[in-house]
Amino acid sequence: MSLGEGLAYNYYAGYLNLVLPSVADRISSSEYDKSTTNKKLFILIPANGEMPGKQQDVDKSIRQVGTLAPLMIDRAGFKRKYHNNVYGSVHNEKEVTFVADMPADLLTLRDMTEDFELTGFTEQDKLREVQKYAASLTKILERQSHLAGTYEIVVYNGNSVLKFSV
Repeated sequence: MSLGEGLAYNYYAGYLNLVLPSVADRISSSEYDKSTTNKKLFILIPANGEMPGKQQDVDKSIRQVGTLAPLMIDRAGFKRKYHNNVYGSVHNEKEVTFVADMPADLLTLRDMTEDFELTGFTEQDKLREVQKYAASLTKILERQSHLAGTYEIVVYNGNSVLKFSV
């Protein structure tokens, strides 16, 4: 198993497997119910592996408008809160909202390239592992029939992520 595949499994097991089953219900019971046509989590993966601090840093047409009610889960003896941000944008002259996440574990790949002297991990290694990450995450999630329709993986290039169906 490669680094990208392992990070993808970690994201699935430690986050998506917990959050995805409740996303549609949490959207439906929120103030964003009417303006969110796709009640799923958009998983945004930058093809270059560069993770911005905010969605707005990727696509200027996106802005954070709120959060869903947190999901509380007992994990390893602690109650943990899982938050999901709600974003807004104008799409076909209409304000739409959507729930999105960028896998923070991809920061590991970026950090490894920045710490080349310690890791020997190159920019090419990072790009290759991001591709493996996206392919592995897709494969993992496609095998989870109970999660069908709860997510959409969006691998994007450049500075526009709104090429997906919000």
